Amino acid sequence: MKKIAILFAFVFSIIFLPQQAFAVDFSIKNTEINAYLEENGNVQVTEQHTYQFDGEFNGITRTLIPKNHTQIKDVQAFENNHSLDVEQEKNLYKIHRSGGADEQIMIDISYTITNGVEADNELAQFYWPFFDTSNESTYQKMDIYIHPPQPSKEVLALGYDEAYETSNIGSDSIVHFDMGEIESGTKGDIRVAYDASLFSALSQIQDNTIRDEILGDKSRLEEEAAAYKNRQEILMRISPFILSAFTIYLIALFIVTRRKKNRKLWEVARSSSQSGLLPKQEMSLPATVLYMKNMSANSEFLSAALLDLVRKGGYAKRDEDNTFIITNANTDYRHESILINWLFYQIGDNGVFTLSSLEAYIENKDNHSSYQQDFQKWIQAVKEEIKQHELVDRQVGLRGITAVASLLLIPFSILLGVHSIFTWMFIAIFLCVTLLLFAIIYQPKTVEGIRISQKWKEFSSNYDNISEKEWNNWMSDQQMQAFIYALGTGNKSMQKKSEVLSKRLQPKTPADMSLQTTDIMMFVLLASTLTNKFDKANTTVSAAANSNGGVPGGGTGVGGGGGGSGAF
Repeated sequence: MKKIAILFAFVFSIIFLPQQAFAVDFSIKNTEINAYLEENGNVQVTEQHTYQFDGEFNGITRTLIPKNHTQIKDVQAFENNHSLDVEQEKNLYKIHRSGGADEQIMIDISYTITNGVEADNELAQFYWPFFDTSNESTYQKMDIYIHPPQPSKEVLALGYDEAYETSNIGSDSIVHFDMGEIESGTKGDIRVAYDASLFSALSQIQDNTIRDEILGDKSRLEEEAAAYKNRQEILMRISPFILSAFTIYLIALFIVTRRKKNRKLWEVARSSSQSGLLPKQEMSLPATVLYMKNMSANSEFLSAALLDLVRKGGYAKRDEDNTFIITNANTDYRHESILINWLFYQIGDNGVFTLSSLEAYIENKDNHSSYQQDFQKWIQAVKEEIKQHELVDRQVGLRGITAVASLLLIPFSILLGVHSIFTWMFIAIFLCVTLLLFAIIYQPKTVEGIRISQKWKEFSSNYDNISEKEWNNWMSDQQMQAFIYALGTGNKSMQKKSEVLSKRLQPKTPADMSLQTTDIMMFVLLASTLTNKFDKANTTVSAAANSNGGVPGGGTGVGGGGGGSGAF
């Protein structure tokens, strides 16, 4: 149940928590744009933006990306008829305003679009993207007004994408695009055509194609809208059935996996036998520790592995305070051989490892890469031993079917989003992510894996209750095993208990004093020093990653134009 809870928490965090934090918190309440077309084909534009800021700010930004064969000139900004400084960075204009906080401001921007109008023998058109998909801010309300030089006998108007079916033609030939809320990352080109005779100073650069293009686009958009609505209705009808089927499959997965787990727990309870507090080792101690740490290795684990070589007696011994010597390199496990070669021959010298040799090795930056590679090689060898015991059931078939099921939901989720069916889309995304995570994460323990896990967990939880007498009756090797396990798993409570008991240890004979008491006390004293040195080494060789930002590029609106708004 714990893994399932973590799974659901992760899914909800992906879907519902905000993914981006902005340096300046603001909203654009209202935007009004007026474009005045001139007889020579230039366009004088005035924009008024109303910003609401929550927190401190220094100004606003406006990205103005011109279409091909046009230019944007004379960009100016005002607040209450007071001129503001404008700083240009390519297509980005930063409008500086004296610092403020928690207030609403209204900024007026004016600029000229040269060659903004194009004409044929009959009509002249203004076809322009005032924003495009690169825009990172939402306009809560946008109104665009197109003003001809004079009233026109014929007016054609068409909006694309977000501007579709938003145009109204007034009696004075002014076209109003009432676009309402415009979400970030969307575009909405506007297109207006008037009698070419109104632009006498504009040379006719085309054959009579403007009317045909506008009427053709209008017909195409109407057909696309009708097809879109038809697809939307179909998706609305089938979504409950499709997503219900996937929901049933997901619920069935959890029920089946829960039953399988309960059967394994019953088998473990039936087949397990009591054999004292300290569990019998079915794997090497480093492999047991790594398995109980969910395959997570750190400096404490490395210290525990080194002390385990010393515990086993026949492979390594402690010569002085911080000196270890190899006595036999023919070990029981491959990962022990790798560890010996790494610590005692590459970092150390001819089978002798000291903490000073570790420091000298790390001081040489040329050794950092090999240190990380050798560390990972050793960890991988420990994992290979764990893998040989088959403690995890990979469930390849079930996970594969679940992964395919989740992938089938990806195009369906996209379809729902494209057709603005957002409620069902979020449900589809939730199911998709949950199924995919299940396929990735679900690798249940086998009966043997559960048994080992349970016994060592019980050992950890009961260790605090062990009596001094019972612990004294343990052999030195058992005491050291308990401490190494506590050290490797990072169990501070167990480490403290071992330290307290070792100080109270009553030897039975002088021989016991030289062996048992000395061994466990030596382990307790060495543990902290070893861990600190290995931790320092691991920190030193760790690399940091850096990231860089970018500058606004080309627009995705008609003719490569576009723009957007922001603040700083």
